[in-house]
Formats: sequence, structure tokens, C-alpha cells
Amino acid sequence: MKFKLLYSNFSKLLLKDYLYPIMLAFLIIFELMFGLLISGSSTIKFSVLVILNFFFALLMAMSFLKNDQRENRYFKQRIGSYPRYVIVQMLVLVSANVITAIISGIFSFLISSSPINNATMILTLITTEILGTSIALLFRSQWGSHKYLAPIGLIIFILFALADSNNYILSYVNWILPPVNIVVETFQEQSGMSRLLPLALRQLIYAMVLLTISGLFNKKSYRK
Repeated sequence: MKFKLLYSNFSKLLLKDYLYPIMLAFLIIFELMFGLLISGSSTIKFSVLVILNFFFALLMAMSFLKNDQRENRYFKQRIGSYPRYVIVQMLVLVSANVITAIISGIFSFLISSSPINNATMILTLITTEILGTSIALLFRSQWGSHKYLAPIGLIIFILFALADSNNYILSYVNWILPPVNIVVETFQEQSGMSRLLPLALRQLIYAMVLLTISGLFNKKSYRK
């Protein structure tokens, strides 16, 4: 019963002021326009698509968390279970990530005759979206107890996610950095969707780790 109540509440919060549908519509329009302007280069298209989906998920999750902090203070007390609250919240956001990635992939002009390549592309976009959401959830305390420190950490994380993985200094710590730019660079260098499957799985594992850390370290802010 509480699961349905939570899922319904979070779904309405996600759709509040039609922000998610409007953002999704703008994403589709941008993709269509970009696809018409850059008609020949799938490398550029896909690179831009990955970065767009990353920021889409990040901004969507940040907006969701801001509304959650503002409107669900008493609802949290009614639920009274932090694990259930957070797990359902993550499920709603990840569901939105999957929907966005599939729609984004369909309107990308990159669908090919190869089912494996299409599946890899969609999976890569899904894991990129989930990674963006997990970063936003990790720094959710920016809407609560750490209003200045958390945004700084968020900005640093985004910069590392998009940093040049071939940089001499960063090459030593690539394994702990969000692999968004590694996906982009790998596709640009090798131009093969099948090459991205290991990186898509790496993104998923990275996102799962961040979601777990987020769940463990944001418990104190649950009732604030």
C-alpha cells in the first residue's frame, strides 16, 4: 500500500508543472533540428546525444529533489521508513531515465538495421541517464543541510565526468571518475556501437555504487 502511495506521490512530483514533459519535448526538438543540420556525422550526433542525456537526467533529478524537499516534509513523517522512501524514489527516477533514453534514441536518427547496435545505443543512453541521476542524488543535501558545500561537490563531479580522459594527470585516476567522456571519446575514436557495451556496463555499475552511497550517507537529512 505504501509502495503505491510513494510511487504515485513521486510520479506526480516528477510531472509537477509539466516540467518533465516540457524538458523531454525540448530534447526531442533539439535532436530533430540537430539531426537535420548535421546529417552526415553519426560520431558528432551520438557524442552530443550522450552529453544531452547526461545533463537532462541531472537537471531533472535536481528539480525533482528540490520539489521533494519543499513539499514532502510531512509526507516523509507519514511514511516513516527511510529505506522504502529512497528505494521507491530511485525507482521512479530510473523509470523516467529509461523512458527518456528510449525516446531520445528513437528520435536520434541513429537507429540502424543492426538490432545489437540499436540495443547497445539505447543501453548506453540509459546508463548515462542513470549516472546523471545518481550524481544528483549523491549531492541531494544541497537542498538541505549542506546548501553551499554540496553544489561545489556537484560541479566538481560534473567536470570530472566530462573531463578529457586522455589528460596526463587524470589518466592515473580514470577508474574512479564518472565514465561519461570516456564513452564519447571511445565512440569518436572507434565509431562502433558494439565497443560501447563494456562502458555502458561500467556506467551502470558506477551509478549503482553512487546510488548506494547516496542512500547510506543522506539518511541524516531524511527528516529535515
